[in-house]
Parts: sequence; structure tokens; C-alpha cells
Amino acid sequence: MNSQERREARYQRRKAKRQKRREERCAALGSIDQVFSYRKMFFYGRKCCNGVRWKRSAQNFELHLFSGTAKRRRQVLNGTWKPKKCVHFTLYERGKVRPIDAPHITDRQIHKTLCNEVLIPLYTPSMIYDNGASQRGKGLHWHYRRIEEHLHWHFRRYGREGAVLQIDLKGYFPNAPHALIYQRHQQLITDPALRELADKIIRFSPCPTPGRGMPLGVEPSQQEMVALPSQIDNWVKCQARVEYDGHFMDDNILFFPTIEEAKRMGHEIVRRFEAKGIRVNRRKCSVTPLTKPFRFCKARFTLTETGKVKINGSRDGVKRARRKLKLFHREVKAGQREFKDVEQYMVCQGAYYKNFDDHGRELRLRRLCHAIFFGGAKCSGSPTPETGKASA
Repeated sequence: MNSQERREARYQRRKAKRQKRREERCAALGSIDQVFSYRKMFFYGRKCCNGVRWKRSAQNFELHLFSGTAKRRRQVLNGTWKPKKCVHFTLYERGKVRPIDAPHITDRQIHKTLCNEVLIPLYTPSMIYDNGASQRGKGLHWHYRRIEEHLHWHFRRYGREGAVLQIDLKGYFPNAPHALIYQRHQQLITDPALRELADKIIRFSPCPTPGRGMPLGVEPSQQEMVALPSQIDNWVKCQARVEYDGHFMDDNILFFPTIEEAKRMGHEIVRRFEAKGIRVNRRKCSVTPLTKPFRFCKARFTLTETGKVKINGSRDGVKRARRKLKLFHREVKAGQREFKDVEQYMVCQGAYYKNFDDHGRELRLRRLCHAIFFGGAKCSGSPTPETGKASA
């Protein structure tokens, strides 16, 4: 047996072991009647009402939760359940217009059961550790800390030599290929009934292009999109042996010892994304030397000559805060707003900047607030420092 045959035999053994572990994980979940048991569906139905019990629809849903859970469980088991239409609305968040499709609360009960009992247990083992979006115990600031830790690790070995590669995916949710998601279901969900239910949610999801796109605001689509690039992530970490590969939903970040290696790997990763049908925004992909600051998810990272890592928040937030304070001053003078609302706003701003190395920005913002409301001559309608109320 030559070396090529030995490598192929080892690959087949590893492949068989991975498939066996997938089957064991799926068998541990149980059949569809065990996954969608009345107890589990009732439990997740109560969780769907958390935070929205002021809504009339949530009150009616919880009022008939005993009988409604039994009805929906029967529909899921006999295969007659179909998702209802989503409520479409638009949000303007962090400078971007985001179309949201909110599912009906009765569908959310089934979505939450499927995510927590099927998708998360089956998808998590194949995801890399530095995939921090929509994961329990992780999040955006957890990802910031991971980048800071690896920058320290990189500095101890290479100093400020090297570069950071950033790859941005274009229209991550609207351009998601359904065929790739169905392929993951076929590979990871071995139970036919559970796989058919997961496929049905994708099939009935509102999308402008047939066979492409996942809605924002639906919990299963969130889990599907978090785990979508796992195959490429595992190739980068295992086959390419990149020291750090992390991504927060559609933003990918990688560190390399040299700029040439970063450029070479960037072209290969982009090629693999596009081969899978995942579109890449080439205009936003960049290679930045570690001697310069770089931005990731609205935060700016700077590796200094001493090895210290500075993390600064979004600069645009300071501009918005200054404009809002001037607007609040006019409203307080006109009697349209109370001064306690301004104090609460400053508490929120301070809580944001305390997460970063932005003590100077927070101090300047507080000085501006004091100068606007308490500085200069007192005028009619201006608050007083002692009472915080507008003068007559």
C-alpha cells in the first residue's frame, strides 16, 4: 500500500467516525414525538411570552396555551402544520435599513422548540469556537475580548509584524442559498420527520428571490445563518491552519504573520465562499498591517508598540450624542421634555463608553452636557443644577 492509499484509508476512517458521531447526536434527540413533547412545547410556549406580555396577541396565546399546544403538537406530528404569514416592517438600526419579518407567536413556539431541541445541539459541534453571534454565553463584547486576547498572543510571537484580513459577506441574509441549507439538513438531521419540518420552515420563509434569502427576525433562520459558513471555517482552522479565524455573523476576521500570506489566503477564502453560493462584498474586504488601526463591528482596534491593545467605540456615536444633547436642550427650554430624561440618556452613554478605552470621549461629552444645561447665564426654561427643573 503506497502513501496515497494510506492517506485515503485514513480519510475514510475519519469520515466514518464523523458520520457515526452525527448519527449518535441525532439519535440522542429522539424521534419527533419526543422532541415535540407536550411538556417541551408548553415550556417554550411560555418563553415566547417573556417580554411581550403587554401585547394582546401574546395574552390571547398564553390564555389558550393548554389547548393550543395540544392542537399544534398534533399538527406537527401528523405533518399538517404550516407556518403563517409574517408581519413585515422596517427598522433603521446602526445606520442601516433592516427589513424585519416577524412570525406569528403560535409559529414562534414551534420555531423555539426546533431551535433549542434540534438545530443548536446538531449545529454547535461543527462550529468553531470563535463564532460568537447568537450563541449562549457569547456575543459582541465577548468577540471583542477574543480579538484582544489573540492580538496579545500575536504580539508575543511576531511583534507588530503581520496583517489582519477582513472579509465581508454581501447581503448575508437576503442572498443565503436554500440549496446549501437543505444540504446541511440532509447531512446533520438524520430523522426524516425532523428534517422535513426544518425544510418546511425554509420553504415557507418569505424571500424576494425564489431559492435564496432568509428573513430577519425568525429564530430558525438566525441559527441557520450562524452555522452556514462552518465548513469553510473548519477548512481555514484545520486544513489551512490559520492561527485565528473568527466571525460575527457576516463579518470575518483573520490574523496572519505576513501581509503576503493574508492576501493569498484572502483570495482562496473568497473563492470558496463564492463556490458555495455565498456572495462576498469584495469592496469591503481588506488587508491591514497591524502597525495601523483597524475597525471590526463598529469598534477600532490599535496594537501599540508596547503590545497594549486599545479598543475604541464608534466615533459616529459621539456625533449623534452631541446633536441629541442640543435637541434635548431646546426641548427642555420649551417644556417638552423633563431634565431626568437627559440624565437617563447620559447614563446610557456612559454605560456604552465604559466598555471601551473611551474615558476621554465620555468626559468630553459630560462636559458638553454641563456646558449646555448649566453653563452661561440662566435663561427662562433652563434647568437649575440643584433641582434639575426648568425655571419659571
